[in-house]
Amino acid sequence: MKISKSIYKLIIPILVIHISTISFAGVNELNDYYKTIRCLVCEGQSIQESDTEFAINLKEQIQKKYSSGISIEEIDQELIKIYGEEISFNPPKNHILLWGMPLIVLIIIFIFIRNKIRFFRRV
Repeated sequence: MKISKSIYKLIIPILVIHISTISFAGVNELNDYYKTIRCLVCEGQSIQESDTEFAINLKEQIQKKYSSGISIEEIDQELIKIYGEEISFNPPKNHILLWGMPLIVLIIIFIFIRNKIRFFRRV
């Protein structure tokens, strides 16, 4: 009998800690997500940092959708559909050519300059 009471005394705190951890995980996930959404009123700030009415309303809407069971990815796609890609600090992967083009141009310029230097050293 004493063993079962001891087990209950051990299990109940573990369950309470586990449940509180689960609830904080959702809050942390939302706070991390707020950092990836751009405030369209402020220049260069996320809605996590901004205190504008737009940012506050957007955070409330995201919180309601997340609480109703919609995933972060679905919320993100909906925001991009409504506000466009400029709402997100994380650009989609289909713009790899756009992001990689400056690097490609620099490599081409480097190769061109290297070849010119080699040509003039021969002369």
